[in-house]
Amino acid sequence: MARPSFALFAQQYFDAILQDFGQVFLNEPIPRDPSLRVFKIPSRSDWGNDVLRAVTQNHPNVMVSPEVVGEAEIVDILFEPTPNKSRSDLGLLGELLFDPTLIAPFRSSPTFWDLREPMRHIIRWQVEGGGGLLAMDENPRKPLETDPDDDDDPHKRSLIIVPSLHPKYLSGYGAEPSDLKIPGVYECPPAFGITIVIAHELPRDDSTLLLRLMGRGRTQREAIADLIQGDSPLRSIALRQFQQWYQLLLNGKMGKESGALMTALSELGHQ
Repeated sequence: MARPSFALFAQQYFDAILQDFGQVFLNEPIPRDPSLRVFKIPSRSDWGNDVLRAVTQNHPNVMVSPEVVGEAEIVDILFEPTPNKSRSDLGLLGELLFDPTLIAPFRSSPTFWDLREPMRHIIRWQVEGGGGLLAMDENPRKPLETDPDDDDDPHKRSLIIVPSLHPKYLSGYGAEPSDLKIPGVYECPPAFGITIVIAHELPRDDSTLLLRLMGRGRTQREAIADLIQGDSPLRSIALRQFQQWYQLLLNGKMGKESGALMTALSELGHQ
């Protein structure tokens, strides 16, 4: 199945603007461990399950903690920030990329079900290193006792960028306005490590420009105008990506966009 043209553009956009601030991985398999391209979620062996197996042994339709097999999925963008390097040139985007992060931009307002894909990816990535996934030839091992305050591994996060989103979807996933106190930035419960950015709610200023460029409709057109007229440290890089996108759209090689957006993008040719 052909990939959406905007997904390809977004990959190149983030790869270009983030390359000086860390490592960008495109089309990265999750789990990342090569031995887990096909994996199993181990069954649990404890007293309670042993009792349930004994009680239900004559019931073939009852499965008690079965071993489940899965395979790796591909995520569009994974970013690992360089430690102790300033990301101030990225504005708000830099503030949100403080840990290794899966970046999931949506071209259209996602449905409740659409949001499940990036949420599934981050949960799978988070459990990868904790013994929750095993290679097919690996046996379950007893988890080591660790001090919950002694965690040297970087936290893994997901940044979901949407042009708009129905409030019921935010409440459905428990998302609340971020402690950053910036309109359009929401956080899911801490255990998930998920930030949702709604582009059309972001304030129109320099700090939000790189995120508003991922919006749609009037929000994106205004962001393109701000990019043309502004002096963002990453202006030339972002301009180049949008100019390339415009040429590909013009040549019919990356789908179609609205006439209003094409007019806005045409102004980039004079830069």
